[in-house]
Amino acid sequence: MRRVVAFDMPLFLCIIILVGLGIAFIYSASYPKALAGTDTGGDGFYYAGKQIQFAILGLPALLLCAFFPLEVFARHPSRKWFFWGLVALVGLPMILVLFRPDIHGNRAWLPTPLGSIQPSEFTKVAVVVLLPAFLCRRPWLVKSLKGLFHGPAWFLFIPVGMVILQKDLGTAFVMTLAIVIMLLIGGVKFRYAGIPALALGLAAALVVMKVGGSRIDRIGAWLDPEGMHTNAGYQVLHSLIAVGSGGVLGRGFCQSLQKWSYVPGAQNDSILAIISEEMGFFLTIAIIFLPFVFLIFRGFSIAHRAPDEFGALVAAGATVMLATQAVVNMAVAFNCMPTTGITLPFISSGGSSLLASLMMAGLLLNVSAMRPLSRRSREHAPVEHTAN
Repeated sequence: MRRVVAFDMPLFLCIIILVGLGIAFIYSASYPKALAGTDTGGDGFYYAGKQIQFAILGLPALLLCAFFPLEVFARHPSRKWFFWGLVALVGLPMILVLFRPDIHGNRAWLPTPLGSIQPSEFTKVAVVVLLPAFLCRRPWLVKSLKGLFHGPAWFLFIPVGMVILQKDLGTAFVMTLAIVIMLLIGGVKFRYAGIPALALGLAAALVVMKVGGSRIDRIGAWLDPEGMHTNAGYQVLHSLIAVGSGGVLGRGFCQSLQKWSYVPGAQNDSILAIISEEMGFFLTIAIIFLPFVFLIFRGFSIAHRAPDEFGALVAAGATVMLATQAVVNMAVAFNCMPTTGITLPFISSGGSSLLASLMMAGLLLNVSAMRPLSRRSREHAPVEHTAN
């Protein structure tokens, strides 16, 4: 097999369209808050401008992930420093963030000269590469429960456990679901994969019992948003009002009423509710749901035709991670599950989320560019001679 120049232009265009739509709707959803904010200088374009900056930074990150030779992680034992270097690069910020003060009930943010970042977002990208590399190096470990706990399960325990310690239970839920699916795709038996996930679920339950308060109230707000409309159910109720008032055809772009100080985080995790209000049912399906369906279908198609197991696992992992996050955000917007604070990939405001999503898209493009040599090409390929 070899790497060929086969850039997946349909997938790339889909990503660019989603990012462009995200910038447009971030402007629409955020300009009331930006106009009234003291830290924005009254600039209505403030949040959209920041998203454009991160999109510009994210394009080189996407291309780097698209053209980087991922094979060094799985096929070259002499280059283990790639593997452990990525572990250290991602692990250090995850440790440092544990010593930060709580912000909105969790400590998931780390200040940098370029602004605050969320290390857990980049941990998702690292897991998408490192877990397949580990499974390809030691495939026998997925055959038994003992083997599972000798290696693969720690790719679930360590990153998700650190996210739980950061009290970011929404991200922990998404990562757990995505990693368990990756383990199943990697060959772990179904009856084994649920055991580490159950252990993490118990750990998350202990954190909820300890921090209590708002996280327990979110479940009550999910079940009865009208009964808790003055506190935990406020965001849920107004998100549903936004979705309902959009109807079939919507109010029109920039015409949302609920973004005017009613829906908290209108440009972040609640952006789909604002899009539904402005665009209506049919346009929301056309410009948001269908591109994500295409992205997920394309991702699994790339995984299916990948030339080796490592490429298939990387493509499947990136697709599952993006799909899980998108599905959870959409489910929350329509009150199909409790509020999690999870952003909608490529669409929601947030530099860390956008950069991580673009990097995972780059991984999909990377695997898409791998093709096995055809039989005819192998017959006519020049024979390589090694020096004695």
